[in-house]
Amino acid sequence: MGQKTAPQVAIATCPDCGEKISIQGEIRLGREVTCPNCEAELEIVETVPVELDWVYDEDEEYIDDEEDEDW
Repeated sequence: MGQKTAPQVAIATCPDCGEKISIQGEIRLGREVTCPNCEAELEIVETVPVELDWVYDEDEEYIDDEEDEDW
């Protein structure tokens, strides 16, 4: 008989609302998850410890507010 591996479970904090999110299954960079509290679309950006950030669509143009400010 083969050994069964325990399912992976990690806890991370939503960067949008601060809610703790339980992530089950494969913990890998780029995996997308949705916050059950605020429904933010997030992705795993660090695995140890697990850290989440917002999903950025590569087709969207990133706007840096600081660059647009006129001094």
